[in-house]
Amino acid sequence: MPSFVEAIWRRPRAKRWLNHAYVYAIQLLHLILDASPWFLRSGVWRLLLKDCGAGVFFDHRVYVKFPWLVSLGSDISINRGVEFYCGLRERSRITIGSNVRIAPNVRFHAAGHEPDLPDFPDNGADIVVEDDCWIGAGAVVLQGVRIGRGAVVAAGSVVTGDIPPYCIAGGVPARKLRDRRVEHASG
Repeated sequence: MPSFVEAIWRRPRAKRWLNHAYVYAIQLLHLILDASPWFLRSGVWRLLLKDCGAGVFFDHRVYVKFPWLVSLGSDISINRGVEFYCGLRERSRITIGSNVRIAPNVRFHAAGHEPDLPDFPDNGADIVVEDDCWIGAGAVVLQGVRIGRGAVVAAGSVVTGDIPPYCIAGGVPARKLRDRRVEHASG
C-alpha cells in the first residue's frame, strides 16, 4: 500500500484528482452535519476525530479536513465557522487541550507549502493548544505553534509563533501584550 501512496504523490494530476474527490466527499458530510441536530453532529464528530473528550460542543459550519488528525480534550466550545486544516502528507496534527473556548471563524492551519521550492511541496507542523485557553474570533493559528496553558489570543490575530502560558497575545503577527491577571497553579 505505501508504494501506491508514494506513486500517487509523485503524480501531481492524480494527487489533485484524489484531493478533489476527497474534498467533495467531506463537503457532503459537512453539509449533512450542518443540517443535523447538535447531539447527532457531536456523535458523528466523536466517531471521526482521533480523540474527543466529554462535553465538547460543535456549532454549525465547523470544518475539519482530515478528522483523524485532530485530537480534542474535554469541555471545549467550538463555535460556528471554525476550520481545522491538518497535513495529510506530513501528518501534521492539531491537538486542543481541555477547557478551551474557540470563538467563531478561527482557523487552524497545520498544513502548508514550502515557499522556496518551485513546486511548493507540502510541509507542515503540529499545532498544540494547551488547557484553559481562549482563542478570539477570526484568529488564525499557523503550523508549528504551541499556545501555552491559560493563554488568550485576541480576535483577529495571526499566530505565527509560540504563545507563553497565562498571557494575552494579539496582533499580526501575534505577540505577547501582557500577562493575565488571574490566579493559577504553577507547575
